[in-house]
Amino acid sequence: MKVPVFQLSCLLCLIVCLLCSVKAQKDDQYDTEKSRILEIYNNPAVDEFTKERNIPKLIEFYRRYPARIQLPDADKRQWDEFVARYTESQTKLVDGLPAQGGWVGSVLSSTVGNLIAKFIFSLIRYDPTTPKPTGAH
Repeated sequence: MKVPVFQLSCLLCLIVCLLCSVKAQKDDQYDTEKSRILEIYNNPAVDEFTKERNIPKLIEFYRRYPARIQLPDADKRQWDEFVARYTESQTKLVDGLPAQGGWVGSVLSSTVGNLIAKFIFSLIRYDPTTPKPTGAH
């Protein structure tokens, strides 16, 4: 059975269009999630409690898009250590709930807070589509 060249061309075009739309959808999802992260962590008006409460979303974003987040090797190692430590702290239960306080309670005023700042800065610095904060040069 011979398949006409025209039909094969149409099929190939359809496949390419579908693949492009899937990639565009992933890019849109990345941009949406990145905007949410930046609205929280790149906004001085957002309180520390809100930032701490959204650390799981920040970690999930990092795990979902590791190739798009460009951190220097030393920062990446520190970030991976933080993620492991944070995840471990959330799995330790006290009366059936994650432990409260401890090193996570003051996370944004510590070395980890600086690491999160570097992470957010990398999202801004390496992505030309990210709007810069007002007054940034």
